[in-house]
Amino acid sequence: MVFSFFFKKKKQFLFKEFIDIHNHLLPGVDDGSKSVKQSIEMLDLYEELGVKKVIATPHIYKDLYPNTKNSIKNSFELLNKTSKKHNVEILGYAAEYLVDEFFLEKVNEKKSLLKCFNDHILIEIPFFSQLKNLNEAIFNLQNQGYLPILAHPERYHAIEKIDLILELKKKGVKMQLNALSLMGYYGPDVKKKASSWLKKGIYNYIGTDAHNKHQLNKLKDLTLDKKEFIAWNKISEKQSEISF
Repeated sequence: MVFSFFFKKKKQFLFKEFIDIHNHLLPGVDDGSKSVKQSIEMLDLYEELGVKKVIATPHIYKDLYPNTKNSIKNSFELLNKTSKKHNVEILGYAAEYLVDEFFLEKVNEKKSLLKCFNDHILIEIPFFSQLKNLNEAIFNLQNQGYLPILAHPERYHAIEKIDLILELKKKGVKMQLNALSLMGYYGPDVKKKASSWLKKGIYNYIGTDAHNKHQLNKLKDLTLDKKEFIAWNKISEKQSEISF
């Protein structure tokens, strides 16, 4: 316990050279940044953390955030004009798709989707949802050549046991950890799952899922125990090689 305490006290530089693949940085399109000014302030905080590049991933959620490729592109271009000289590079934009009946319809119609990088696509499910729609979406996405990444699996009420995660991983689904989950930001149960699954090698990627300055400021206080730190670094190093 004493060793763990002193280990956590050391500066860990968790986000040095980090590429953030999940955030809500683009202005005016969802529940993230509300303006270009707020987006630039978020980029300033990314720089303080040590992050070098980001891929913007606003929500596409028909009932609340009915974004299109054009609305996301327009928001990106607006921010990109102002941020070109910023030390944190915005590599490009994708989306975080909510898996619901509207998304399934889009996939079934084989409409092209915004890819996060390479052929990867970032998806989420409603927090109190069952997994039927998710399994259908995974099957159809993979048949069309997409590689699904499930955002923050530790936060879903339908996924309490690691067995369900392992089943999804066997199907080829990759898992993305929310960094804030490790701080108890979403509650102690989520923190417990996130820590355990990180140590067990469940996650393929890490994202901030930052919506605002407050969340990025919170991440300045993130410290990990030794096993978490080792697992985090393995993921972060591979993630730093992502090209958009």
